[in-house]
Amino acid sequence: IPSGISGETGQVMGTAVKAARTVTFGYPKSGHLLFPGREYTGELHVVPISLSGDSAYIMNSNMFTLNDKEAANMLKKRPRNSHKGTFGWVAVIAGSTGMTGAAHLTAQAAMRSGAGLVTLGIPSSLNPIMEQKLTEVLTYPLEDKGFGHLIPESLDDITDLLKDKEVLAFGPGCGKNSGVLEILRNILGRFNIPIVIDADGLNHISKDMDLIRSHKAPVVLTPHPGEMARLTGLRVNDIISRPVEVAAQTAEKYGCIVLLKGAASVAADSRGRVYINASGSSGMAKGGSGDILTGLIASLIAQGYDPFDATVLGCFIHGRAGEKAAEHLGEAGMTAEDIINAIPHVFKGLYEIAD
Repeated sequence: IPSGISGETGQVMGTAVKAARTVTFGYPKSGHLLFPGREYTGELHVVPISLSGDSAYIMNSNMFTLNDKEAANMLKKRPRNSHKGTFGWVAVIAGSTGMTGAAHLTAQAAMRSGAGLVTLGIPSSLNPIMEQKLTEVLTYPLEDKGFGHLIPESLDDITDLLKDKEVLAFGPGCGKNSGVLEILRNILGRFNIPIVIDADGLNHISKDMDLIRSHKAPVVLTPHPGEMARLTGLRVNDIISRPVEVAAQTAEKYGCIVLLKGAASVAADSRGRVYINASGSSGMAKGGSGDILTGLIASLIAQGYDPFDATVLGCFIHGRAGEKAAEHLGEAGMTAEDIINAIPHVFKGLYEIAD
């Protein structure tokens, strides 16, 4: 590892070498993947030194990353005699006045990631907007009494919406109104389906974290460092400097899956497994990128992937789509929608590797 970089955390230990290339042995170290160590590492070359193929399992390693071949091997085959029900039905609850784009991106990402059906629950006064923006995605107006955001009276409609769905993506663009927390209180523990919570959903649930433990099905939290600070009470700088530790402790404490987003996103579950993502580009540092990731993960869960596998694979594919968008358009000018348009190309490439 470049001298002066912590092999565990990637932090600069005083002074460090900024390498063009780094050669390491057997396996990458977490310090190669976490920033700023990733930037100091340069181009990473992992050289075999005759370790057995199952050495990581023998050593009970709980930390891993993915390459294209490994991601391809995780993909489920899509049977030829399938129908839309084969690939699951995603419910999305998102959007409020001024933030309909978040709802659109989440639902469209779920659709472009292989789900058979996607239904977007949107405050009823905003439904005409989504009818114009979305074609394949179904929309379900939720009572809002003209306020343009979720209210407690939305619950009856939400109950109908969730009856036959495999997964719920909740939160993008829902806004700060108090009705969102009341709705979360009624959803968690009541509907036995996995839930992916992002954005405003996270900001509201930070006020009552015990709700997460009340849910019988898997819960996936997808915070960026600012949202993680609200969930944990930690300072943002502390979270950025030790993302693996923070994600793992939060996942264990609340019995959930945590995807701490960033330049090197970290996923952790309550069993102690940790994944560090190695894909992505700086062009993804744009509004809407996280909404897309929420839809992508929910789509994979609906298709029958284990929720932690869906989180890990979704994060990797999301990053690869960001790389493809940047390759064609440049990092400065690409937008979140360009990431969505690249997702099918990433899936196509991975399926070709799997074949």
